[in-house]
Amino acid sequence: MADDKQSDMVAEGTPLIPSYSRSSGDSKLQHDLIWAYVASGAKIASAAFVAGLLFRRAGAAEFAMFALIRGTIGVLNYTSLGLAPAMVRLLAEALAQSHPDAVLPTELQAEAIPPRPRPTGLSERSVYTNGVSVAALSLGLGLILTFLYSHWFDRLHRVPIGVPDVALVVVWIGLGTLMRLFSDSSGAVLQTRGRIALDNKLLAGAELVWIVTLLIFGARAIAHREPTLLVIAAFAYAIAGCYLAFVRAFAVSRLAQSPWPPAQSLVKWDVIGRLAAFGVLVLFAQLADYLYAPTDYILINRLLDPNLVATYAPAVQIDAGLLMLVSGLAAVLLPRAAIAHTTGSTQAVVHYYIRGTLASAAMLIVAAVGVYAISPWLFHVWFGAAPPNTRAILPLVLIHTVVGGSSAVGRSILLAMGKVSAFTVSTLTAGAVNVAASYCFVHYLHLGLEGIIFGTIIAVIGRCAFWMPWYVVRTLRKELAASA
Repeated sequence: MADDKQSDMVAEGTPLIPSYSRSSGDSKLQHDLIWAYVASGAKIASAAFVAGLLFRRAGAAEFAMFALIRGTIGVLNYTSLGLAPAMVRLLAEALAQSHPDAVLPTELQAEAIPPRPRPTGLSERSVYTNGVSVAALSLGLGLILTFLYSHWFDRLHRVPIGVPDVALVVVWIGLGTLMRLFSDSSGAVLQTRGRIALDNKLLAGAELVWIVTLLIFGARAIAHREPTLLVIAAFAYAIAGCYLAFVRAFAVSRLAQSPWPPAQSLVKWDVIGRLAAFGVLVLFAQLADYLYAPTDYILINRLLDPNLVATYAPAVQIDAGLLMLVSGLAAVLLPRAAIAHTTGSTQAVVHYYIRGTLASAAMLIVAAVGVYAISPWLFHVWFGAAPPNTRAILPLVLIHTVVGGSSAVGRSILLAMGKVSAFTVSTLTAGAVNVAASYCFVHYLHLGLEGIIFGTIIAVIGRCAFWMPWYVVRTLRKELAASA
């Protein structure tokens, strides 16, 4: 293990991650945030472009199936076992032990608090090797689940007549999702090495690859309004996922003192166990994501009308798009807060949480008002002269978007500090409340599509507006008291 640690060291005066002055730290944070929003914007734009293209050129039924598959296939996210945030946390511990001065973020840190690296017994290459091993196993498991889901899809869901090759669409979307998850092991290294902007450039590039591949292979289907455009869109999504896995790994291999390539001799059950112990808790927290939009799609498909998915899906995409405004900020703060926490700078974590949460709420309120104001024009441009009646439910969706999105930074802070147990319980509880409330509003009170959204509003307000602020503030106060 000593040799492993030494392999992560660099020559004196050449730190793994550059140290920054206060002004240069602010500049780098702004640079990272800009590219995080570029990546988020690219993801929003690509999803919106494909949705509009399918609705206009393939038909409402094909678009509804694409939205249903992309929503439900999200269950594959759970095969990753919460690997990405677990790796960020353990990589931060490994780097803080070997290079505490180099990795300590300074742009928001109170100078009175000195770095206090915590013994970990980990090296960067060891964490990366074991993370890639877990990612490979998850990829294999995910492929099995994808093929099973594709086989049973038409028995689990109602498929409109004339929609082609749904099983193949499931396979291609599943592969694209899994390859993106596999690439997260390399992304975690780039983020903790301070290459957050580079990682976001690669993420944005993958969205561009999806669109370009779709336009190249789908030119004929677009021109002739063929339903096969659905299959081509899914195939292009798979190509983009494979591309992202390759370029992220290549970027890691080009780092100074790179942990690439993974070494089989470094695969250790104790490191895998540490990744799993953290990641499984994150996994259970992620399960709650499936209890929102994906489950809502199923409830709409089974309890209401399959074609109503086409009405609900654009609102979900707007919700996801607005949430990316804050997920970009949360993604940037996760590795920074993890490094600050592992080196003992709790005050920096406090600043990240307060400023990040206030900024998130402000951005979402402004964006929600703006989106609703331009929604008539937006839906016309997006879907043509006869868009789905999504604007009728949009105000309700925007309520839980603003409330839920404001807690994104709090989630990153808790993951960065390794405080995931209570968070996991809260997310699962809220998800279960969403399903139960939505079902009751639709089945017993006959509130239709609005009932689905009322269930989500109740669950999100309880968890994000009340529980999350209370728990994060309570945890940070304990950390500060312990360090005093």
